[in-house]
Amino acid sequence: MGVIRYDITEDSFAENKLPLCELSILAGVDSSSYLIVDDENQMNALRAIVHDKEEQWWRNDDRLKHSYRKIRLAWLSERFTIIPARLYEGNKRREYLSSLTQLKDSDAVLADAIPELDIFLVYALDGNKLSDWRRAFIGCRFYHLLTPVLHQLALHNRQQLGPMVYAYFRDDLLVVIAIESGQLRFCNAFTCKAANDFLYFTLLAYQQCKWSPSTVSLELLGELTENAAIYKLFYRYFKKIKFSKLPSEAAMNRKRNTEQLDEHVFYDLFSLQLYH
Repeated sequence: MGVIRYDITEDSFAENKLPLCELSILAGVDSSSYLIVDDENQMNALRAIVHDKEEQWWRNDDRLKHSYRKIRLAWLSERFTIIPARLYEGNKRREYLSSLTQLKDSDAVLADAIPELDIFLVYALDGNKLSDWRRAFIGCRFYHLLTPVLHQLALHNRQQLGPMVYAYFRDDLLVVIAIESGQLRFCNAFTCKAANDFLYFTLLAYQQCKWSPSTVSLELLGELTENAAIYKLFYRYFKKIKFSKLPSEAAMNRKRNTEQLDEHVFYDLFSLQLYH
């Protein structure tokens, strides 16, 4: 089943109650995680796993062989584009992507509506992998990982007085998002090899939006800690910088004080759990 990075199980966890629970799965290329929430919207279990790229890791976890009241699965595909809702046509999904990235005949091209930002997120993923997931998780709802994240950030931005930039970290991938007054000003994904790469692409978003890193706030979410070289570098360049907080309605961990779970690390997973 790969290497378990995080494994938190509440005392209330019981396998016979899983059909009443909700399961949210975040599937990545070589790392994945899942969250189980009970019928009282309380976290029962959270597990994050590092695995081989082609491994069907979910087949080796007994918790994932049960039925659930609701199942959500999100995948972070780098092959995506964003189309304004007023211009979107469902029968052109493949056309939107084919000019930006190479598509195989076996690729599935899907689209998620994000009405809070008045956009559609169009993305591609391997059709065989999608078929595997559909067989493994009957009735599962599928999304691009950025869909629930963008949804949650849009709601968060409504409470702010000005524009915001958000940097989302996952493995060697950086997604930079800029939102102002309910409008998506910037959203792009970059593969980074060094700390300076992360800084460069984040500053690029500020440049494209014509904002100053000394006045516009930056929030960080995903796999980053204060001890990381990237954070220390960012702290020198951005005057207003902080880690994102989970939404107040998120299923909180009863073992927080003992497990020291960093909320921003699992912002994506909890955003998925709150989505639809």
